[in-house]
Amino acid sequence: ETNLQVKHKQWYQRRVRGSNAVLEALVQYMEGSAENPPNLTILELCDRLCMKKEDVISTLQHLNLIHYYKGQYIICLNNEIIEQHRKSMSRRKVRIDEKYLQWQPKDWSKRGK
Repeated sequence: ETNLQVKHKQWYQRRVRGSNAVLEALVQYMEGSAENPPNLTILELCDRLCMKKEDVISTLQHLNLIHYYKGQYIICLNNEIIEQHRKSMSRRKVRIDEKYLQWQPKDWSKRGK
């Protein structure tokens, strides 16, 4: 493989992981929401995923889930997309149990000391 092919493969793998994370967060939110239709902002989605706004928007665009309607952007998620996502997730061999993840943000105030 050439360097360009390796970089493309890495980019594609990151895109797929990001897509799965966004879809999983949306499905979980929809299933747990009492609102009809569910109301979730891009910034709330960013907070849930610890992703930058630009990355979330780019992923939603890549998945063709974000549309401009009556002066605002809306996320459109239908049953077909949800079912495709569930089938894809059931085929995954490695699942991460989030209760075992331990993460602390870097304390930049200690930088250079």
